[in-house]
Amino acid sequence: MYKQYFGVRKKMRFDSPEEYYETLGYIAKSDGSCDLYREENQNQGAWGPEIRMNCYKNLHKFPAPLKRKFTKGRGKKVLHRINCNEFIQDLLDNHNFKKDEIQDVNTIRNTIPAQYQVDFDRGLAL
Repeated sequence: MYKQYFGVRKKMRFDSPEEYYETLGYIAKSDGSCDLYREENQNQGAWGPEIRMNCYKNLHKFPAPLKRKFTKGRGKKVLHRINCNEFIQDLLDNHNFKKDEIQDVNTIRNTIPAQYQVDFDRGLAL
């Protein structure tokens, strides 16, 4: 469900519902540009696990809300990461995303309000 801000510090921002649903379409397309994964940081003394997005390629095509949240990647393969537990948990809980590289576009599409399907499809086409 659309929210303008996610997170606590350096919040993830969406300037409109159209931008939010376009971003979901981009993440759902599963072209190897990004994936969602869980880091078990609590095993290394952190407060708890972190759910992150790894960004691998096509950085110029990422929607603006994702670009604004880029942090440094790890190694040669992960060019950037996106750290925003609240946003990624929203994807998992409310939009049927999976912690994986491959997403089920039709299952995700079923969670998108009808008036924003065109925005979701625009994100898929980026």
